Amino acid sequence: MSEIRIHRSLHHTNVVAFEHFFEDSENVYILLEMCQNQTLNELLKRRKRLDELEVQSYLLQIIASVKYLHSHRVIHRDLKLGNLFLTDKMELKIGDFGLATRLEFDGDRKRTICGTPNYIAPEILDGKQGHSYEVDVWALGVIIYTLIIGKPPFETSDVKTTYRKIKMNAYSFPETIPISDQAKNLITKILNLDPSKRPTLDEILDHQFFHMGIGIPKLLPTSSLACPLSASYKKQYLHPNQIANTLKINTKLESTAPNQIVTSTRAVQKNIPIVSEKISKNDIQPMLMTAKPNVISGHSRDDKIKNVDSKDSKKQNTQNAQIYVKKWVDYSSKYGLGYLLSNNATGVFFNDSTKIILEPKGHHFDYIERKGADKQDVIVGYTLTDYPKDLHKKVTLLQHFRSYLESDSKSKTQTLEEESVQKSNSNAIYVKKWMRTRHAIMFRLSNRIVQVSFQDKTEIILSSESREVTYVNKKGERLSYPLTAALDSANEEMKKRLKYTKDILTHMLNANQQPNPHINAQIQNLPEQASEKKSNDLNA
Repeated sequence: MSEIRIHRSLHHTNVVAFEHFFEDSENVYILLEMCQNQTLNELLKRRKRLDELEVQSYLLQIIASVKYLHSHRVIHRDLKLGNLFLTDKMELKIGDFGLATRLEFDGDRKRTICGTPNYIAPEILDGKQGHSYEVDVWALGVIIYTLIIGKPPFETSDVKTTYRKIKMNAYSFPETIPISDQAKNLITKILNLDPSKRPTLDEILDHQFFHMGIGIPKLLPTSSLACPLSASYKKQYLHPNQIANTLKINTKLESTAPNQIVTSTRAVQKNIPIVSEKISKNDIQPMLMTAKPNVISGHSRDDKIKNVDSKDSKKQNTQNAQIYVKKWVDYSSKYGLGYLLSNNATGVFFNDSTKIILEPKGHHFDYIERKGADKQDVIVGYTLTDYPKDLHKKVTLLQHFRSYLESDSKSKTQTLEEESVQKSNSNAIYVKKWMRTRHAIMFRLSNRIVQVSFQDKTEIILSSESREVTYVNKKGERLSYPLTAALDSANEEMKKRLKYTKDILTHMLNANQQPNPHINAQIQNLPEQASEKKSNDLNA
């Protein structure tokens, strides 16, 4: 009754609306506002960590609601990710007032020991002096840390140990996770054992953490439920130096990441086929893709054609441009790999090895699955308005992948290269296989293209049809070489990456009892100069 009495009296944009309550002989029923996109707890499970721009946006909404509660002498006392709800419009709302209390007068203090272990303030655990509004401020500090770092600052496997760490204020910032000095400073100020020394809500809003960029989005895009914010979206709110610093930090972290290979043909097939799951309209957003902690979203680049006067290179013919993967996002931890091709077709390589490719105009798609004793790809065409019911979930996921991947990839004017490709693309091109290594991600396309994209934004593209090697340098310039002369080129950077590419392909062939002749052709056309000593990640 205390929860009902407090909650029904609150009316604020960022507080879950109390609709109605009733009771029978066994239960009390509370009808609340619908929040279709679940809580920040589920969001963090999918995303693992959030960008600081997202944290700023959510925190502004949380602080607005907490200020409202405190102005009505209400202390929530259980602020945590699981009690922060998201509506279909991505509005954040505080809910669950089961532990809330209302102060009788200014200066009143409560002594009930309550809360959630990871978020509970030290003065609640102490219980001697009582507690007031400052316990909600403490929880804000824990929330900021958790969203940025990925786990609460005092979390342990034992509650008593967690309480001991809280009383000692024993926490640290992991060196392997990027976090700004402003965020560190704000968290440090909030997580103060002395409640009187914690900043007020207004002082938190005035902190430099909320004034680092050009602005903060009022509401975040729905795609952020599953995917990191796109670069073009963040450019609206960040200073150029912030973007550069973020890239620098992430590159450094990636270079020290653990050795790992994720193959689409063997390891991923161990996952439960997604066709066995059902999906309804209301389930679409909550069950979006879940990323692995060390998964890195794909990058996009604007290609430039450069004339080179060297003897062993030539200008690329834009009328016969290769189709390649220009952007991707890896959510193979649950669903699969989504990608955007250079002709603006969108595809998904699902964990059960089925594939979908949506043509650039977005009306027709091909569904590809392996059938028969020889496991050949069988392609069936459908439209987005007419397809079998058992493909509903996969089509829904395709549309979510497409929405995210195209968010910052569409240019205002379509290039001549893209126009010519779309007109000639009668047979759908799609990713047949892919593999991630420590330094790169490899795609094998149905047009007999093998593409290896490295973490430093360089790329190697091998073509059986044209018998060419295309090297994309760090500036985005595309240089083409005859396949037979590539390793004799004076371009040392290209040669080094080409040898690495050959090692990857050799590893794939050795692991495959029935090598694909398309990949085999790529290797046979390369000079035998591969190192006998394979890198550790290939051996893994």
